[in-house]
Amino acid sequence: MSHELRTPMNAIIGFSQLLLRQKHQLGETQADMVNRILNNGKHLLALINDILDLSKIEAGRLELKVERFRLSDLVKATTEELRSLADQKQLQLLITDQLANPQILNDSSRLRQVLVNLLSNAIKFTDQGSITLEIREVSDDRLAMIVQDTGIGIAPGEIPHIFEEFRQVDQSSTRRHAGTGLGLAITRWLVQEMGGHITVTSVLHQGSTFRVDIPREIPNGRTSEAELPHCLAPGDQPLMRN
Repeated sequence: MSHELRTPMNAIIGFSQLLLRQKHQLGETQADMVNRILNNGKHLLALINDILDLSKIEAGRLELKVERFRLSDLVKATTEELRSLADQKQLQLLITDQLANPQILNDSSRLRQVLVNLLSNAIKFTDQGSITLEIREVSDDRLAMIVQDTGIGIAPGEIPHIFEEFRQVDQSSTRRHAGTGLGLAITRWLVQEMGGHITVTSVLHQGSTFRVDIPREIPNGRTSEAELPHCLAPGDQPLMRN
């Protein structure tokens, strides 16, 4: 199912990118149409990936692939990938690296996913100011990654619910920010599976701070059905079963 859903989307995105490389052969209207196809294709692929990840989590089949790598390099590369989104909104995107030893043992792909979810959310909900990503050592065997923004903030009553599946800070029919509300739910599960925890503090109209604490080294492991209730919010029910 994963292959069947992703393959056509990758074709749409890939051929759109090829067409845009030949922009000089397209009219302005045609180039705009292709760009819209590309952007919407990327958006739809991101939604598909989130839903597939959630279904794997619920089935107990999402595993971490542990390897040794430099966290500083991952942070720098991930931040640079997202910098254009911040530039479009004239936001500062800053890194504070306080690691004496950047070597960690984790799943680099899934840790990158955690960073992308937190940084892209911060950019999405910030209209002016800055986003700061700080990485530091809490102790010899634990690290912290802290994403702080100067965005719209979260109302106190919403904070207990933001890690729930399909939850948006703005639940109204006129909300400005698109998305499924799955990113933070998946992020929380990944952090828990890494042996860590995620917390948030926020002041409405002033900004939010998300903090992820994880071990420097995690063991190879896999999710089991028995572990599943700890990954979902209290009272949540699995969304789909095969």
